[in-house]
Amino acid sequence: MAADLHIHVLEGITEEDLAAFFSNTLGSKYFNYDFQSIERPSDKPYDKVAKTPSVWIGEVSWLKAALLDDPDKYVPDPVREVSSLIGEELPVLDEELKEKLLKALDLENTTSYSVSQVDIIKDFLTRHMGKKLFTVSW
Repeated sequence: MAADLHIHVLEGITEEDLAAFFSNTLGSKYFNYDFQSIERPSDKPYDKVAKTPSVWIGEVSWLKAALLDDPDKYVPDPVREVSSLIGEELPVLDEELKEKLLKALDLENTTSYSVSQVDIIKDFLTRHMGKKLFTVSW
């Protein structure tokens, strides 16, 4: 099963919303799952993040890559690079980051997974210059 990596803009939400969103995601800097709690987590953080401006980067299977120890087969190089450039660090989109992201999308995709077109990403980034970014695998 593949996931879809998206770049999101931190707009209309706060870092506290992100912390709530990623709180039960293993590997996240925000991971803080309360295994003792019997309450169902709120959908509000998910709804908030889903409403932020975003653009699809590509398909990826982080789980298969980890379980089968074969990232070259399940993680397209463009997706891997975009994820490493942005991640959860909330970098501000400037010209340098924009160029790095566009270069990442030009990397060869040797997997069977799909990756977005550079023009679509370029248009999105141009509209959101100066804003903080984060990635989400949905």
